[in-house]
Amino acid sequence: MFTQEILLNRFNRGYLDRLMENLPDEELDLQLHPGLHSPRWILAHLAIVSDYGLKMTDMPTLCPKTWHVAYGPSSQAGTEARVKPDRAELLKAIDVGYSRLCDVLPTASTENFSQPHGVALLAGTPIVTRVDLVCHILTTHFATHLGQLSSICRLQGRPALF
Repeated sequence: MFTQEILLNRFNRGYLDRLMENLPDEELDLQLHPGLHSPRWILAHLAIVSDYGLKMTDMPTLCPKTWHVAYGPSSQAGTEARVKPDRAELLKAIDVGYSRLCDVLPTASTENFSQPHGVALLAGTPIVTRVDLVCHILTTHFATHLGQLSSICRLQGRPALF
């Protein structure tokens, strides 16, 4: 179970590493337009979303609660001035969180994953079960935010990676 999604998440994380090679620290809080996410927001958000996946597997979460509040789904788009994890912390949290999630998924209970996910934000969407949510977290959600980072890099004059 989750074989393809794990493969795609590993691909996404490799792409993230390549994007981050081209993004200097002084641009982590760059907000190109009001309401758009800063790179730090995107990284912190990706990190905390791995916690949502871990919750679906009944595993302990990893990110500090302050990150969840500052960079969760209902947070402001820019960088939270009081909660500014550095680049190394963010990239480590993403790597550790998604690695743990991907490690536990192949042996996870299929009965557990057939249950509704319970995330109010996704009510009324095709994402209904825990398996749907974890697939989204590993693939489309991650890729959406990679697109944002890629756009920031391109708008700052950096070359395309593909």
